[in-house]
Amino acid sequence: MKKFTLALAAVCLAALALAGCSLTERQQDAAAQKAAATDPLTGLSDRWPGQRSAAVFLYNGTDAARQWGIGEASVVLEALTEGDSATSLCLVYPALEAVPKVGPVSQARDLYLQLLTCQQAIPIQRGASIYAANLLDLYEIAPLDALSLGVNGFSYEGEWGQPDQTSWTTSGADLLPLAEEAGVSLEIQPIQPDTDQEDAEPTTQLPPLLPFGEPAGGKEGASSVEVIFSASASTRFTYDSGTGKYLMARADGSPQTDANTDTQAGFDNLLILYSAPSRRDDGYTWGYDLTMGAGVYLNGGSVWSILWMPGVDSTLAIYNSDGTALDIRPGTSYIALMGSVAGQELILRDSAGSEMTAT
Repeated sequence: MKKFTLALAAVCLAALALAGCSLTERQQDAAAQKAAATDPLTGLSDRWPGQRSAAVFLYNGTDAARQWGIGEASVVLEALTEGDSATSLCLVYPALEAVPKVGPVSQARDLYLQLLTCQQAIPIQRGASIYAANLLDLYEIAPLDALSLGVNGFSYEGEWGQPDQTSWTTSGADLLPLAEEAGVSLEIQPIQPDTDQEDAEPTTQLPPLLPFGEPAGGKEGASSVEVIFSASASTRFTYDSGTGKYLMARADGSPQTDANTDTQAGFDNLLILYSAPSRRDDGYTWGYDLTMGAGVYLNGGSVWSILWMPGVDSTLAIYNSDGTALDIRPGTSYIALMGSVAGQELILRDSAGSEMTAT
């Protein structure tokens, strides 16, 4: 039995964490043709229509010397989810078939599951935190898990005896033959539209993750960004005007390369979303308030001061600081969540290396 179908509809309509991610009649009628032709993760042409996206949880400790697949993801999510040092990553691809070799595969984190609920993402993981496991169990979302599939779908990298968290990789090609037996549907499951019409038909049209379009305004000259999550964890970006991408670097400034291609990962959009994280009852895991917050958006060398909250026509709605709606240019995106944790900071710099603000 494929557990996902009814559970996902219940999650979206009940708005587990993002109350605005159910589909409206207006969205179906006014944007149906456009949405059907675009990838809900990027706003670009959809190469895998009707397919569920795939979310790979990646280990990001300082000992993760090699990371596979980060340069090919449509969306990369990063946050301090546990402890006070290393962040975790989640790489999102438009379909299981689109997943290249990825790893080191790590535990599922519920923060990313909540953000991706309405994208119907297939979790690819090596175990799960207690909070993520409870969420998956409660809503009967079947993952592709290394702890159950083992070497049938995952590979051990490196020398025998090295830490497990840095050792396990997989790919869409490895997992596709195992999905049906694992109870994982590859196709988008129909959800009931949020409308008063009794005869409304279920739809497989998913809301986009972000409100894609052409952004107006913005402050020019934002050449580099440093996202500081803790004293020992930060991610840096430098804008490359030639490619229009923000090139990713580690805390020490060395390029964040994709081990598949040995090229530096880069993204069209950067979104740094401020939340209100707090320790959970285990005293170790961080929980995030996903109801609303401020933040910063960067694209094409320009920066916007933003507000964000759950959306109606998209999973996340983005606004200018004056409350007017702001579109996000179609393309790949890096999304960081951070907040009031001691030591967390965002530093913007212009082409001369001087610090600047988003306003």
